[in-house]
Amino acid sequence: MDRLKSKVAVITGGGAGIGRATCELFAEEGATVVVAERDEASGREVAQGIVGRGGRALFVQTDVANEASIQAMAAATEKAFGRIDILVNNAAVFVLKGIDATMEEWREILDVNVAGPALCAKHCVPIMRRGGGGAIVNLGSISSVIAQPQMVTYNATKAAVANMTRCMALDLAPDNIRVNAVGPGAVWTQIVERLTSEAGLDRKAADADAEWGGAHLIKRIANPREIAYPILFLASDEASFVTGSLLMADGGYTAR
Repeated sequence: MDRLKSKVAVITGGGAGIGRATCELFAEEGATVVVAERDEASGREVAQGIVGRGGRALFVQTDVANEASIQAMAAATEKAFGRIDILVNNAAVFVLKGIDATMEEWREILDVNVAGPALCAKHCVPIMRRGGGGAIVNLGSISSVIAQPQMVTYNATKAAVANMTRCMALDLAPDNIRVNAVGPGAVWTQIVERLTSEAGLDRKAADADAEWGGAHLIKRIANPREIAYPILFLASDEASFVTGSLLMADGGYTAR
């Protein structure tokens, strides 16, 4: 407990899945959490739940594909709490297409998955600098480092996130800002639940399926909180000598 005591953490896409689990875990560890979420209902629910359990949280409706929205979120956070110590770039969209992707589909996924984290850093880093430093954790993926069928769009963006992380770490080290990424395997989020359901699989069957849980050495799909813990580590002072890294939290998927 209290690994993030007195820290202010902005978590994009905090209304569901890994983002929600991270918001809740960070609050348990003493952080003041800003739930930066596009969907108002889910974002408010997460923030209210944290407050109801005695934590500190603020919902700020945020569209990471819109720079003005990001800028407003960063300003609202500084106004409310005076600082930003941690930024978790979790928000993402899943446009799963091969080379047949349209220009509109490319713009959608690039705006959210690549420009989104970059612009969130652009507007949060000046506030971090004023506070003396901080930590950024980006959400990569197994898709950052491997090829997968008919996933050119998604994998291209997650590969970009991995190298963006290294570049940011280089640029921001003089500001006492560490930048790392987490690379999950399959996680039981709304998108994975939908995709497996479309294939006729419930959770038990998906865990056993060779293309889903069975593709990991641990032989199951992760729960969102299992990814929130590596994010917590990289955001905390326990990772004070870690920057520019992609921490694979993939159940051994990429070790095969």
